[in-house]
Amino acid sequence: MSTFNNEALVNEIKGRLSIINLVESYTSVKKTGKGYVALCPFHDDSNPSMHVDDDKGLFHCFSCGAGGDIFGFYMRYNNLSFPETLSELAKKAGVTIERQTESTPKKSPNSSLYKINAVAAKYYRKMLQESPKGKAGRDYLEKRNIPEETSKEFIFGFAPDGWDNLAQFLAKNKVPLIVAEKVGLIVKRKNTDGYYDRFRNRLMFPICNVDGKVIGFGGRRVDEEDDPKYINSPESDIYQKRKSFYGINKSKDFIRREDRAIIVEGYTDFLSLYSSEIKNVVATLGTSLTREHASMIRRYTNNIVFIFDGDVSGQKAIVGSLNVLLQEGLSPRIAPLPAGTDPDSYIKEIGEKKFTEEIENSVDWADFWFDMTVSKQRKGLITRKQMLEGIVELIEYIKDPVERSFRIKKAAEMLGISESEIYSLVKRGRGQSKTTATTTKTKYPTIEKQLMTVLVKFPDLHVQLSKEDWSELISNAEIKSIIQVIIDEESTDPSSLLLRFEDNAAHEIISEALLSSPGVTDTQTASKIVQGCIEKLKLAKLDEKLRTLRVEIDEARKGKDVELEKQLLEEYRDLSMQKQREEGRAL
Repeated sequence: MSTFNNEALVNEIKGRLSIINLVESYTSVKKTGKGYVALCPFHDDSNPSMHVDDDKGLFHCFSCGAGGDIFGFYMRYNNLSFPETLSELAKKAGVTIERQTESTPKKSPNSSLYKINAVAAKYYRKMLQESPKGKAGRDYLEKRNIPEETSKEFIFGFAPDGWDNLAQFLAKNKVPLIVAEKVGLIVKRKNTDGYYDRFRNRLMFPICNVDGKVIGFGGRRVDEEDDPKYINSPESDIYQKRKSFYGINKSKDFIRREDRAIIVEGYTDFLSLYSSEIKNVVATLGTSLTREHASMIRRYTNNIVFIFDGDVSGQKAIVGSLNVLLQEGLSPRIAPLPAGTDPDSYIKEIGEKKFTEEIENSVDWADFWFDMTVSKQRKGLITRKQMLEGIVELIEYIKDPVERSFRIKKAAEMLGISESEIYSLVKRGRGQSKTTATTTKTKYPTIEKQLMTVLVKFPDLHVQLSKEDWSELISNAEIKSIIQVIIDEESTDPSSLLLRFEDNAAHEIISEALLSSPGVTDTQTASKIVQGCIEKLKLAKLDEKLRTLRVEIDEARKGKDVELEKQLLEEYRDLSMQKQREEGRAL
């Protein structure tokens, strides 16, 4: 969500600047019918697939999904934050930004989720610092030589042993437990009332967004016999692993200053480097690098160095990230570690100075890939043909023709074959669906997307949805957050929705909704579509519950738990009857 919400200032800038004039300063624009089309600068576009509407002030690429208003275009193209974009476009428009114009933002629909995470972070912090129950956490930090300054800066905490310490604390302080459940701090007990703590007897690492708000937690065991090693917050409306880096709120300015980002795999790797004064570092959170990760890093730098574990899984993680980075126009480097080591253990072994030298001596991604695959080929694990197919697939992702040509030449030298042969393979591959830009477009659940599209164009119809427990029906976080804003703010100006969001994913889906033409022009038809979507989502949710119950019934039968099986069968019959009633309404 955007942290800036002065619509008058933004609309004044939009009124003075033409989105057509801005876009054509970066790419080729052509008039077609009532609108304009352009070669999309955000993917390798050979046929104009980006539509620009000067009246609405919007752009949307129907191939790669990029979209938004004049702010979204400038922000994405130049890798800037919203405040930076606002400042630069204000100068272009001749608008002076007075300090007093930066009004207090409206309350975010997710503010209660951030607030409860902040309360939990303070609770865990107090347990670590002051409570006898936190001794195991303090002992662990001392054993790992993690400085107190680091513990304080990253607000480490401790979740004490016991089933419901946090749940009791929240209830005692009148914090709504249903909200704590939404962010995964507590878990509802099955077949009985009450909640239990998700994190118990664990050192707690708060995970923050770029603005420093706590969006989730990672819990590391302090008793090595406990499993698993880490427990992480589940995804929620404010926390998605594919969009989050650990430590980005602290390291972003160092990344910008150094013009380089070091990417590691986990909390302890990050903390070891950061506390050793290598501060331009971020850590992934148990997921492969995603398009959203790449987009976030590009705000601060185009230079990336991977330092993952020196084992097969570390190599796989790096290789799995290359296609994403290459598609985003990034050319990463890799600092390989000796087998059996990780950044945390290796920096402690060789010291900060030598570790920094390893970073400076990092190798180009292609050199890393060739060294790795040549080693596999010599061991008989892969064939030369598989090597060729692998490098061709990666080259296909490179947008820039000069860079692509350079990589083809290098691959030809390494493999001992002609450049023309690789050129022909790349040319054939680039026509296949797996490497076209459309594969990078985010896929959204069809019914949810249709519902949101209609609500964007007919926001007054949010009243129909408000009567339902709609947030339980919608699974996609972006769609849910957009609908939440429509309902909370009762917006009648569809394009003003873009001001509420800073992330590209929301801009893409909103701009597509505003520029697409589903053929709905009157409120009555739109209302019927909204009601139809609600009924289909209800049926889908019931089907999901029924599938889960079938699995639980089978497990109860296998375990010969007659009472549980009877209870589940009754629940299944009730849900089946409810589904029949819903199907009757849908007819």
